[in-house]
Amino acid sequence: MGSDVSILTQRIWDVLVERGFQPVLRRGGGDASTYEEQTGVAAPAEAVELWSALGGREILGMNLEGPQSAGRWCAVRADEAESSGPGVPYEELNGSADGAVRMVWWDRGWCPLHASADWAVAVDTHPGTKGQVGQVIFCDLDVDCVREAVWGSVAEFLRDVLAVVSSDALIVENGHGQLEHVDNWTRSVLIAVYELGLARRDGRPSPLPGIP
Repeated sequence: MGSDVSILTQRIWDVLVERGFQPVLRRGGGDASTYEEQTGVAAPAEAVELWSALGGREILGMNLEGPQSAGRWCAVRADEAESSGPGVPYEELNGSADGAVRMVWWDRGWCPLHASADWAVAVDTHPGTKGQVGQVIFCDLDVDCVREAVWGSVAEFLRDVLAVVSSDALIVENGHGQLEHVDNWTRSVLIAVYELGLARRDGRPSPLPGIP
C-alpha cells in the first residue's frame, strides 16, 4: 500500500479526470537530483512523491511545480535573500510571530509546491524554533509578506486540495476553478485551499459552502 501522499495525489488525479479536467503538464522536467543541483539542498521526500504524479501539473488554475521549476524558483529567491541585508526587500515579514516559520524573504529549506509572482506554498525543512520539519507554509510575496505554517505536512495540504477539487460547489470556467466563500466573493483553487487550511488549523468552520 502506498503512502498518504501517493494515495492522495492519485485520488486528486482520478477526481479531475472523472470530472473532465485532466491535469495539464505545464512545468515538467528534471527529477530530485535536478532540484538538489539547483538549490544545494535535498528535496523533501514528500515533495518527491508529489512530483511523481502531479509534478508540473495545472490543477484548475493552480500550477504545481515540478522538480526543475521548483529548484529554479527556490534558488533565485534564496539568492535574493542571501545577497540582501535584513529587511530587504521589505522591512517586516508578518505572520511568523509565533516562531513556527523563520522570518526571512526565502530559505533554501523551503521547497516550493506552487510558486508565482504573488504567492508560494512550500514544504519547510528549515522551520522556526516552534515549527516542525515538513510543515507546509504559505508565503505572500506582495507587501503583506505573510509567512505562516498552515498545514502540518504535504498530506494535509493535499487533503485540502482534494476537498476543493471534489466539491460540487466548484465552478470551472476556461479551465480555472472558483469556489463561493461565505463572504459572497469567489476564491481561486489556490486561495480556497489556503483558506480551508487556515480554518482547519485554527479549529474554525469551513468558510467554503459545501465543504465541511
